[in-house]
Amino acid sequence: MKVIFITREGYELSGARVRCHNFARELRCHGIDARVFSFADEFGATYGEKEFGMSLPYKLWLNARALGRFMHEDPHTVFILQRFNYHALAPLLAAGWKGHRVIFDCDDWNMREDPVYHWGFYPSSKMEYVTRRVARKAVMCIAASRYLQEYLKAFNPRVAYIPTGVDTRQFFPRPGQDRAELVFSWIGTAYHEEMGHNLDFLLSCFESLADHYAHVVLSLAGEGKYFERFCQSIETHPHRARIRVNCWIPADEMPAYLAGVDVGLLPLIQQTKFNLSKSPTKLFEYMAMGLATIASGTGEAGHILKDGHTGLLAQDCDAFTAAMQRMVEDVSLRRDIGRRARQDVEERFSVELLGRQLAGLLKDI
Repeated sequence: MKVIFITREGYELSGARVRCHNFARELRCHGIDARVFSFADEFGATYGEKEFGMSLPYKLWLNARALGRFMHEDPHTVFILQRFNYHALAPLLAAGWKGHRVIFDCDDWNMREDPVYHWGFYPSSKMEYVTRRVARKAVMCIAASRYLQEYLKAFNPRVAYIPTGVDTRQFFPRPGQDRAELVFSWIGTAYHEEMGHNLDFLLSCFESLADHYAHVVLSLAGEGKYFERFCQSIETHPHRARIRVNCWIPADEMPAYLAGVDVGLLPLIQQTKFNLSKSPTKLFEYMAMGLATIASGTGEAGHILKDGHTGLLAQDCDAFTAAMQRMVEDVSLRRDIGRRARQDVEERFSVELLGRQLAGLLKDI
């Protein structure tokens, strides 16, 4: 069997790194000829926030080049389409012409928040309308979150739940070092306004904590215009000396960075489809590193973490701040949660395990 993961993104983003490159590597371990076709890597297409500047003619030109490649593939090759976006045109045309089987892999909500169908048929979101059709036509769908699994089941009865997971051979606990400070960490992108609100929420929680504990530190690593605005806004913050701002950290350098962290933070305060749909890559990485994590109960984190056992769940600012305070004051609890989180990741969310599940699904079709 031959499989091609098709993504528009580059290796640094989890959609391409974990759900394409890592899964392709695991499939090869199970005797499946798997590789990744990335518009970013093959053609130099921009991705992430820079993708917003790409014109329609340029996207069509990229698809024309990709179509030329796909038309030379054996018709028995299976296409795994990672998310639906402009890059879907070429593989779908090739599949329609040559009969390739297409698997739709969805790990994010990249459509309008509340799409409606005017008069029962005219969609307010063209992206959501086409996503439905792609899901229907696919031989199967793969959902990275339970929310997406239920959404896709309305259009295709064959939907497998495979979370993003983490490479536990790359992310693993490092020998402990005695530090005078306790480091809380947030890592992510902030391309949209609500992501900036999550950072404001986190700063409010940290401010309450820093007023009472002189040794706590907040470390931030990210990118995006709302991340940049946030960083500018804290220049005059009273606890600025204990807020460390990092640029985007390359994926292969992330384990070394997390080795200097004590507690991971994942605030998702809005009940949006975007937050409900996300398969939280950084949560899996925190857990694999043996870190205690505090997360909002919104979406997938509420299914992954066992509150008080493998992490702490907290929704509003008071609860989030109280959870951070527990991590400061109860060292044993913090270490026990981190140890159990690592064990849980090994048993349920390692890419080795998830890759084996995916290989089984592929062989079934």
